[in-house]
Amino acid sequence: MALKPVTTPDTEAATISLNIDGETVTAKEGVSLYDVISSMGKIVPAMCYHYTFDPFGSCGMCLVLQEGKKSPVRSCTAKATEGMVIRTDGEDLFAARKKAVEKHLSVHPLDCPVCDADGHCELQDMAFEHQVTDLANAKQKNIPEDTRSLVLDFNMNRCIACGECINICKDVQRIDALQFMKKGGFTQVVAKGDHALDCEFCGDCLAVCPVGAITNKFSKYVYKPWQLRKTTTTCNYCGDGCQMYVETKDTEVVRVTSPLSWKNKWGDRGDTVNGHGGLCVRGRFGFQFIDSKERLKEPLVRNETGLAPTPWIEALDTTAERLTDIKSRYGSEAIAGLITARC
Repeated sequence: MALKPVTTPDTEAATISLNIDGETVTAKEGVSLYDVISSMGKIVPAMCYHYTFDPFGSCGMCLVLQEGKKSPVRSCTAKATEGMVIRTDGEDLFAARKKAVEKHLSVHPLDCPVCDADGHCELQDMAFEHQVTDLANAKQKNIPEDTRSLVLDFNMNRCIACGECINICKDVQRIDALQFMKKGGFTQVVAKGDHALDCEFCGDCLAVCPVGAITNKFSKYVYKPWQLRKTTTTCNYCGDGCQMYVETKDTEVVRVTSPLSWKNKWGDRGDTVNGHGGLCVRGRFGFQFIDSKERLKEPLVRNETGLAPTPWIEALDTTAERLTDIKSRYGSEAIAGLITARC
């Protein structure tokens, strides 16, 4: 796996023409057919797709029909070639995608009412969209939840083995802390070596999970996504300027999410040139200082008894007076400044 060509385009690739749903389009030869379809504004279901890394092809949802082939092809792993004729919609494709959803749900717990992803779950959306109602042969995995991580819980009963968490960790963060492992008859996502997760704890794996398999330990079972007010802002921990969503209930900050969320997977891929949309551990999990009683609310100025709270105007005047005094006594070379975003 690697970063997608769309983020580092191959300028040497030839330009080709192909036909999608009766419309002639041009693209770079060899790029993902799914990306070509997406560039037309068409949304084809794909639970294992994300704009930041190469297609994985595990969910079986992005099926399209290619002229000359009997069976539907997975558009994410299919490469665009000259003269392709593609159809992205129709009753036959709807039925094929419905079977893929049913396959995932056949071993997926129907615990939506208590799942943190309820209302923000791609599998749930696909089940509604494809009118899945018959799950008579469904069975449970009964895998114990892995709660050994400091900030994340892993519920592999819900995992659909899309690989997004593994790929974002390996190809974007370059940490490579997660892997697939066959355990108890099922493919599960585990920390390398099946140990307790010990990484940067950026939470990007949490952000890209299309279901509720990876959850935030601190906001788990507290509120549903639709109960929270989402405010877009910029993380102030450092000067990188990462965008973030502060999600609140009344006046309480419940959690922080980011544009990396799968809900934005069909967004402007040009954004990935300047940043992949994720956060670090401080940005995603370090928001408790907002309501801390120890948080500074006004400047502190040192006097005879120590540091004392001081109004802003008075503090600035005091600072100017003391700097002026130092300069008059010792010269301007006696003054040095230190500024940082990490204060």
